[in-house]
Amino acid sequence: MTFKIQAETFLASIQNRRRNPARVATVKAYRSFLNVHILPLIGEKQLKDVENGTLKGLVVELTKAGLKPASITSIVSVVKQVVGSAVDENGNQLYPRKWNNDFLDLPVIKLAEQDAPIVPVKTLERALVRANGQDKALYALLAGTGLRVGEALALMVGPDDGKNSFWQPEAGLLTIRTTLTNGKIQDAPKTEAGVRLVDLDPQLNDFLLSHLETAPGLLFKSEKGGLVRTNTAYEHLEDAGIKEGFHSFRRFRITHLESVGVPPGLQRFWTGHAAEDVHQNYIKFGEKIEERKTWAIRAGLGFALEAK
Repeated sequence: MTFKIQAETFLASIQNRRRNPARVATVKAYRSFLNVHILPLIGEKQLKDVENGTLKGLVVELTKAGLKPASITSIVSVVKQVVGSAVDENGNQLYPRKWNNDFLDLPVIKLAEQDAPIVPVKTLERALVRANGQDKALYALLAGTGLRVGEALALMVGPDDGKNSFWQPEAGLLTIRTTLTNGKIQDAPKTEAGVRLVDLDPQLNDFLLSHLETAPGLLFKSEKGGLVRTNTAYEHLEDAGIKEGFHSFRRFRITHLESVGVPPGLQRFWTGHAAEDVHQNYIKFGEKIEERKTWAIRAGLGFALEAK
């Protein structure tokens, strides 16, 4: 059996499994890694022969191609998963491996060298002046909450149906359960921790009320009243003068929350990051409504909603 054949089996299995099925975006990324970087080099190799030496050669070729350390590490991880996914009728791996990262000479990922831009305050404030209609509200919402853009574009208004994500203006609260991916609203955000409540600073909540319709349905709409196309949203973002991408809003918010001393557990609760250890799992902010509201006001936004 070749690596290419098992790779197809692997992709199908992670999408269709009942336990933690892979998200569409994850499958898309894996498919790209396979088609562009992995299969041209080792696709026809017998799966039983894919060992540390094979991966070492792959790392050399990826490095020559100029890929960044984080990309190389992610690509190598896919190869390891494909090999490990080949199992017998009892679930035992057919080709167990003890992967040796030192032997592979994987590049070290240095956080300081990663391309992780944060939107500058002045750039954000100018964009809020330049943007039109609901884009103005979208940028303020992303920078003031740390939502992922897919989470924001999946938001709805109206009676909470217990399934979708909703903005409750009267409570200044977001309930996040879904995300927009590849033009469809998915049942769950990126991680289990992504299902959460996000408390809004009152001035942000008022800003949204002044720029968005509150009729039942989608909060952010295309010109035809349907879901906003992600490509269109990116085009509007660049037109507003923000070249750093939508995730730069999320980094801005997390950095701001850290700088003003918001408890780490509450930061993770609002932004949908999983706990880093078992102890943190016992820090429950979901029930601490008043404390959350107080911190939402105390933290503020870190940027001006209206031009000075």
